[in-house]
Amino acid sequence: MGENVAIAATGVGKAFPVGKQSVTALRDVSLALPAGTLTALTGPSGSGKSTLLHLIAGLERVDSGSLEVLGSQIHSCTSAELTALRLREIGFVHQDFSLLADLTLIENVRLPLEAMGTARSAATAAGREAMSRVGLEGLEQRFPAEVSGGQQQRAAIARAIVGNRTLVLADEPTGSLDSRTGAEIMGVLSQLRDEGVTVVLSTHNPANLSHADHVAVLHDGTLHSFDAAEAGTA
Repeated sequence: MGENVAIAATGVGKAFPVGKQSVTALRDVSLALPAGTLTALTGPSGSGKSTLLHLIAGLERVDSGSLEVLGSQIHSCTSAELTALRLREIGFVHQDFSLLADLTLIENVRLPLEAMGTARSAATAAGREAMSRVGLEGLEQRFPAEVSGGQQQRAAIARAIVGNRTLVLADEPTGSLDSRTGAEIMGVLSQLRDEGVTVVLSTHNPANLSHADHVAVLHDGTLHSFDAAEAGTA
């Protein structure tokens, strides 16, 4: 994988058992995503967007092909190696925020560092820095139910980057937000890209594509096109 390529997929395939049948989610997908760029995965429901994100995160295993992420051949990593890679380098942002309701925002954000054994004081300092990067200064002691949906998603993004992670994967990060708040969240992700973080997101919203450096269009599990954003939104 080239020095400036963060993610390289070659002939990636993935199928899931459904009863006695097997349903193909991805077939022969190949692409290379440069480091420090924002890539949008788009396409109709069932096209394979979320599956590809889960494979990149190591949450699912490829059935065929190879997948290299941040220099690791994750198709051949052990489960322990994948867990360590996620804690150290990869943040995942869910549409439903996935914050723990009984923890404050700062407690939610610092969780990945504490899971690695980082001291509470250091994890808190890093958590505050991550929250500052996404515009949540002063809300550290609020609980998720006490802030807006957009602020909850910002907290989820802060948790994804805490400890200076270099790759953020976001599955429909604006899907449960109104258009104005969704645009603000895309602005946050774009700013992270500008700071050198590699961002890959799935989206149904055509407005989000204007923030992307590259647009990958998936259809029925195949990569229909992979272009610069201007071509992808034409």
